[in-house]
Amino acid sequence: MVALFGFGAGYLLLVAQIELDPWSASDTINSRTLPQIYGVLLCVAVLALAFARRNSQGSAPGPAKRKVRRLAWLSALICFFIVSLLWLNLWVALAGLLFGAVWTMGERRWSVIWALCLGIPLVGFVLIEHVLLMTIPLS
Repeated sequence: MVALFGFGAGYLLLVAQIELDPWSASDTINSRTLPQIYGVLLCVAVLALAFARRNSQGSAPGPAKRKVRRLAWLSALICFFIVSLLWLNLWVALAGLLFGAVWTMGERRWSVIWALCLGIPLVGFVLIEHVLLMTIPLS
């Protein structure tokens, strides 16, 4: 837990060093905004997990072998996602990554799986490419 929180804090320190263009330095939303949100969410999630574990001291942790297997699958999914960006559209690859991650983490309700795996890429596509009028080279 401490190492993961340290990783999040270190990530936030690195994000603070991202140089901004002179015309975007005064903007509220710039190239630092999304990485800062990711770093803060990681730190908050780790703290929430630490407090949740402290409150449920009586419950026994799950088998370590299953946790390592899940971590290995998630790591392989991320690697496959990065490689698949070369031949798949970003949004299609993201849908595949989300499907694999949600399935690996144990979700079996198809309504939730479809909502996440199709909803997030579609909302991202609309927001980034149609609302913000940004072109992502991988899409």
